[in-house]
Amino acid sequence: MEASDIYKCIADPQRLRIINLLNAGPLCVCHLQDILDATQVKMSKQLAGMKQLGIIEAKREGTWMIYSLILPIDGLLKSNLSYLLKADCVECNQLQQDLITRQKIVDALAQSTSDCPKSVCGDTACC
Repeated sequence: MEASDIYKCIADPQRLRIINLLNAGPLCVCHLQDILDATQVKMSKQLAGMKQLGIIEAKREGTWMIYSLILPIDGLLKSNLSYLLKADCVECNQLQQDLITRQKIVDALAQSTSDCPKSVCGDTACC
């Protein structure tokens, strides 16, 4: 992966937020849409571009399409994300809020009785 590919992703606020959320663990596309308040079309376009750059991967688990960062996470991506999570700016604060929202969703899913993949909620049922 080239440095320019990483910066293409983190220069776009929506993609940066996706990377931040996936850095905390895999998520179903529907949860990304909910957290980012994005349409399915816009989310699909963003995810396809990031997948093409080799930053994320998708895996179908039953009826769920689960996205995750490709591991190991590139050092440049990791250091930039770490810096932004500690910085004090509007976009940086949004990254923190997204992580809080993500945790609430995962916690709620863990309490539900549906069939979300273990890669999202561990051994508990969700989605």
